[in-house]
Amino acid sequence: MVLMKRLLFILATLMVITATGCKKDAKPIDCKATLPGEWHCLPEGIDAEVYAAFEESGSFDLYQKVGEGRYRHYTGTWTCEGNTLSGIYSDGIAWGSSYTVNFTDKDKMTLTALNGSDEVMSYTRESVPSEVKEDCIEVKSSLRMLNSQPQYRWL
Repeated sequence: MVLMKRLLFILATLMVITATGCKKDAKPIDCKATLPGEWHCLPEGIDAEVYAAFEESGSFDLYQKVGEGRYRHYTGTWTCEGNTLSGIYSDGIAWGSSYTVNFTDKDKMTLTALNGSDEVMSYTRESVPSEVKEDCIEVKSSLRMLNSQPQYRWL
């Protein structure tokens, strides 16, 4: 009788494990549907701040500030194939890297550079403040050097 109860317990336990182990994986979040909107990033280890606004039409506005001073405003277009995000600045120059996009939910994303740098940046869905938009420096070229000073771009 004790042996029968143990066997039933083991069988029930295996059924529970099997049932929970067969759950379908959560459906991946669709990049093209989830990316549009405004995002904010404070890159780790760097005195910088980034706001990015992605439109459903495929255009983007990037506002970034390194150290003290004003935000720089870049524009261009973006594409997302699967979970790979790429873009081109309005002057025709491609981003410094494409990125693997990972959404932990619809309001948090991580971009991992595919250029070998293994750079990872975490973004939270957050509106670009009006003072950032109003007081930014419009950048017509995405070239990395401006007045012999390196300009960092986070896209």
